[in-house]
Amino acid sequence: MKLMKINFLQWDSDFFKKKIGDITINQEEKNINLTEDYDLIVVKQLSDFDIDLNGFDLSFKETKVNFIKQLGIHDQPESEIIKDSDDSEKDEDFFKELAYESGKKSRFLLDEKFGEVKFKELYDMWVINSLNKKFALKIFYIEDNGKAIGFVTLQKYDHLGKIGLIATHPDFQGKGFGKKLLQKAENFCIKNGITHLEIPTQKENIQACSFYKKQGYEIKDEIIIKHYWKK
Repeated sequence: MKLMKINFLQWDSDFFKKKIGDITINQEEKNINLTEDYDLIVVKQLSDFDIDLNGFDLSFKETKVNFIKQLGIHDQPESEIIKDSDDSEKDEDFFKELAYESGKKSRFLLDEKFGEVKFKELYDMWVINSLNKKFALKIFYIEDNGKAIGFVTLQKYDHLGKIGLIATHPDFQGKGFGKKLLQKAENFCIKNGITHLEIPTQKENIQACSFYKKQGYEIKDEIIIKHYWKK
């Protein structure tokens, strides 16, 4: 039995009003005692194996997948229907429904112990902080009759670009809008010295994984994430 030190997650704890921490566990560490009291432990594993966290129950498991693509040196033709939020100011309400669609496979929604209300609050904040540039450098979107029907948020880390949120409204899926949005993000990257673009999703989100592979993305890494709630 091994005593483990947990990494305290300040922001998560403040937002959900619960004491939350995370820990990465290796193969040999199967029976674990904690040095501190937590409401939720987020366990991260590179390979899946059973562990015993004394006093905690496993409530949720997913595999997070990061896709990556090396971008070319020439940008691609892009659709004129795509708009830039920097050119026409929009508030968070304009993008909220798309944000929820983007998060439909999120662990913060699928783990019922968080609750849908907190999930929506979390994604509302994500949109707000994308619009104010804290979480995103750019937001590109498609509009139909005054309503956002697709969007993508993009952040830059030196020569690496990262997609934060990407979604198409369910009524408009299958029409190629997701591909157009991704091409717009890729073109922005190419024009601004970004050589690689990374997109996180869940392995369980088969539709998203298939879409990214069709667009030339490859799996960079995978990590198993588990939620252990205090009994």
